[in-house]
Amino acid sequence: MPRPTLRTARTATAALLSGVVGLMAVSTAGAWELDREASRIELIGTADGREAVTRVEEFEVDLEGDLDQPAGGTLVLTLQSDSITGGNDIVDGMLHGHNWFDVEAYPEIVFRSTDIQAPAEGELRIEGELELRGDTHMLTVPVSWTRQGERVSVDGRLTLDRTDFDMGRGAWRSEGTVKHEVHVDFTLELLAPSRS
Repeated sequence: MPRPTLRTARTATAALLSGVVGLMAVSTAGAWELDREASRIELIGTADGREAVTRVEEFEVDLEGDLDQPAGGTLVLTLQSDSITGGNDIVDGMLHGHNWFDVEAYPEIVFRSTDIQAPAEGELRIEGELELRGDTHMLTVPVSWTRQGERVSVDGRLTLDRTDFDMGRGAWRSEGTVKHEVHVDFTLELLAPSRS
């Protein structure tokens, strides 16, 4: 068997490094895993002069890409509209009805990114389309994120006018009982794609 030369050893080392870099690129392009128990999405409004908090109990996140270089990444957030709850049957019956989320006709609310940018370290600006009650609306969502090992925490708060989305029909249209301004407050805990 011929002895390896310095040139063949360098070529083999370069090939090995290329393979490792290739594997790392594949791993960062994989899907992130949502830690559902540690994540939350809340809708915060004002009803009868008091803060009213509703929670989204069931949602999924499909995030692919590298948060350090997010331009090529994609995000799809899917919320089950019948899982939106104010904590009691009367409020939930109203929220799930025709004047608000109309959950029988529109069981899902979906946000799909069209562009993800990093204006500063630890920050993202996600532009995308929100599909709600059969209509699609463009949104820009500012978020911040921190990393601890393989875990990333993504936090954000977005303020919307509910009437832009035809939410609160009929007698609910005015601000007499429920203010038009609604805050969407969220924390998503994500685990990095597997490197295996």
